[in-house]
Amino acid sequence: MKLTCSIDINCSPEKVWYWLGTPERAMVWQTNVSKTEILKETPNWIGTTFRETIEENGSGTEMEGVVTDYRENQALAMHLSGKYNVVDVEWRIEQRGEHTRLTVYSNIRFRSFIKILSILVRPVFKKKITEQLQVEFTKLKELCESDN
Repeated sequence: MKLTCSIDINCSPEKVWYWLGTPERAMVWQTNVSKTEILKETPNWIGTTFRETIEENGSGTEMEGVVTDYRENQALAMHLSGKYNVVDVEWRIEQRGEHTRLTVYSNIRFRSFIKILSILVRPVFKKKITEQLQVEFTKLKELCESDN
């Protein structure tokens, strides 16, 4: 399932990156990431491996990830793999006049019984994930614009 979502934020790309490019800060606005642990850090971050704990509706699951692109103030991409799904996600930041546009591109592939379930209820899954992104983007926008 592929998803794309964008938001315009009234601040510099550097301010958006401040909240996006560091796992501890990203957890402030990402609603379901409760823990991030760096397993192996590389000098330029590409190839850095990590583990995240994702919590939703009172239950949690771990996902292992690797950073696949890291360009400060421009882009961050990751490949994550967990018990229920595999996710490729890319965040892109671009200056647009007086504001900055943040766009996330996600490709979510479900595993096991959820794969079959996702075929049947794909619109429901897509709507739920899009709503979660909107909540997260609203929080991120508030954080980025709070000092402007």
